[in-house]
Amino acid sequence: MDKQECYEYVGVLHVHTKYSDGSGSIKKIVKEAKKAGLDYVIISDHNNIIAKKDGAERWHDNVLLLVGEEIGIKRTEHYLAIGIDETIEPDNDDYDIRKSIEIVKLQGGFGFIAHPYGINKKQFKLKIPVYDYWDDPNYTGIEIWSYMHDWSHNVNLFNIFYYYIYPRKAIDGPPKDILKKWDELCQKRRVTGIGVLDVHAKYIFPFVMFQFLSYRRTFQSIRTHILASSKLSSNLEESKKLLYDCLKEGYCFFADDYIADSRGFRFYAILDDSHLIMGDEYKMPEKVNLVVKTPLPSKITLIKDGKIFIEKDDSCTLTTEVTNSGVYRVEAKIDNKPWIYSNPIYLRENLDT
Repeated sequence: MDKQECYEYVGVLHVHTKYSDGSGSIKKIVKEAKKAGLDYVIISDHNNIIAKKDGAERWHDNVLLLVGEEIGIKRTEHYLAIGIDETIEPDNDDYDIRKSIEIVKLQGGFGFIAHPYGINKKQFKLKIPVYDYWDDPNYTGIEIWSYMHDWSHNVNLFNIFYYYIYPRKAIDGPPKDILKKWDELCQKRRVTGIGVLDVHAKYIFPFVMFQFLSYRRTFQSIRTHILASSKLSSNLEESKKLLYDCLKEGYCFFADDYIADSRGFRFYAILDDSHLIMGDEYKMPEKVNLVVKTPLPSKITLIKDGKIFIEKDDSCTLTTEVTNSGVYRVEAKIDNKPWIYSNPIYLRENLDT
């Protein structure tokens, strides 16, 4: 995709509603999405797409609300399924996440490994295992940065009240082990990385007057920015296909927009006769110019094959010529706080035909 043709759309993924264990109605979620200036919201309730059957999947004025499903049972791996038309119910007696992932693909859908490195908080009776089927070719990508799980990893019985009042203090970026695994996987094939919320906005005793990680608060934070080749239209099916294609291809980046609005971030490659954007895969030519542009001065880090390739402090641009194949992606920080994460540009020595 040529960088000049990109239209940017900002949204959130992995949102729970009253259709499962979230507190919010569709009306409430749309209201908060409008306040946050979002273009799209993808809800993912547990083991159902009833919201879609009830007609929630549509344009709500200027917010496109789409319905996916979080497939899984307690204390097992979960999969964020998107683009499916029928509920996929996990087998409680013989659960295998790979079966669900295959069914998603058979329905013409795609999806992302949810909270891939799990969580184990015995004091809160919360345990999710580590995903360990990385060679499965049927998943599209991974949740790299999850607001809920970033928060949860830093919370214990001694600091929970502090982080309840000041949740932002617990947000410190994607876990290093997830980023490392992502870099490893991208050596073999394209794997889309996304930022998600996993927000439920529950009212939890004894704080019954306040929501726990509310929609309003989280919708301002970790967002996935889509870079589309054309504008979203009023036609639901056309807009849905465009947005889904961008997620599948990795034409997106994710950022903590609470720190600063990341709209306008770009990472692209200039070839002799074309441009590549994040998500693109191409056979390495003799040389390529890589260009990074951020909307605000930041520390820009260009990563190649999981290792720091070049860094530039307090800048809005980074440009470099590369002559070697590799998987290149970008991270940006403001005041040493994680801000932007791009999907890679894949410059392969050889491409499978």
